[in-house]
Amino acid sequence: MSLLADAKLPDSWNPLWYRVPAWTVIIAVSVYQTHGLAERVATTVLMVMSALALQLVQNDPPAVRQAAVLICTITGLIACFTAPQGLAEILVVVVAGRAPHAFEGRPLTWFTIVDTIAFGATVGIISRSYPGLLAGMGIPLFVQRAVEHRDLVRERDRATALLAEVQRGRESEARAAALQERGRIAREMHDVLAHSLAGLSVQLQAVRAVAAREQVGPAVLEPLDKAATLARDGLAEARSAVSTLHDPITLGLDALPALVDRHPGDATLTVEGPPGTLSGAAGHAVYRAVQESLTNAARYAPGGSVQVRLGWHPDRLTVAVTDTGPGVDRAPVSGVGSGLGLAGMDERVSSVGGMLRAGPSGTGWCVELDVPTVPASVQVGS
Repeated sequence: MSLLADAKLPDSWNPLWYRVPAWTVIIAVSVYQTHGLAERVATTVLMVMSALALQLVQNDPPAVRQAAVLICTITGLIACFTAPQGLAEILVVVVAGRAPHAFEGRPLTWFTIVDTIAFGATVGIISRSYPGLLAGMGIPLFVQRAVEHRDLVRERDRATALLAEVQRGRESEARAAALQERGRIAREMHDVLAHSLAGLSVQLQAVRAVAAREQVGPAVLEPLDKAATLARDGLAEARSAVSTLHDPITLGLDALPALVDRHPGDATLTVEGPPGTLSGAAGHAVYRAVQESLTNAARYAPGGSVQVRLGWHPDRLTVAVTDTGPGVDRAPVSGVGSGLGLAGMDERVSSVGGMLRAGPSGTGWCVELDVPTVPASVQVGS
């Protein structure tokens, strides 16, 4: 597994089991510090709304994130006045760190400016101290830190997607180099070994004919016959070896575990049913389809997990590559991909008599294909 895959960054700041009790304590302390029934009810409603809105900052679509940030900020600022001795300021500061997940560019700049002024004024009024106005300067610091974290995650996702592309390119380059070397060896064997054995076979046949004409005894003829037979068999084996070397190298199902293990992300492989037999072309088509699907997952579902499932049936093999979509606060990597991967997979699978389907699956994407297996009668006959 690559270093990029090992260098995991958290998808969210706190897990759910930590957020729920933490916000419960913050709200309870704030309500406890409030005097009067109306103020306590208002504080409870405002802070609960703010805490719930904060959780929606992680959700799509972007309009929901933006509305959640604004609601959390406004209700948090109002709660600061209803509970001056409470902890509502924490909500305002935390949501400021989430703002870059909802806004970008100029809207983020304006939000930071307005929130800085509003938060500084709120703290200054509550504390009745001019130095309290400086508390607003913490908002830009939180926003800047969040922007840096967001950009770091995006660059990591882009590097991960490019790593998947590079790995595929290296594999293709190594395969091309191996094919070239095999072709060179095949030519050498054909030019040297095959020609030599063919010449030897002709010479032995000529000697056998002369020996028979001179009526030489079996002591000489039998070794000549054996030598001629060995030469013919060696020539046939040499031609078979040359033909094998000329055949293209194919990667099949046996290479899938290594392919999944090399995926720069969370990927697992499961196999169901008793294994059958695929033709070399079908196995290669499955390998390439899974490879393309994993590359697309790295590109369009950064931070998500991928499940590769193989299901063996009496007459076919089904394969499903399913991802969970981008992780929390993650976005698909742009600027990579030719858009021809799915069409290429479909063409390759169709050429071996299989079928391919692709489409949304929950929050992610699923590629399914099935290819025919080699019948048992053909296996026995071969």
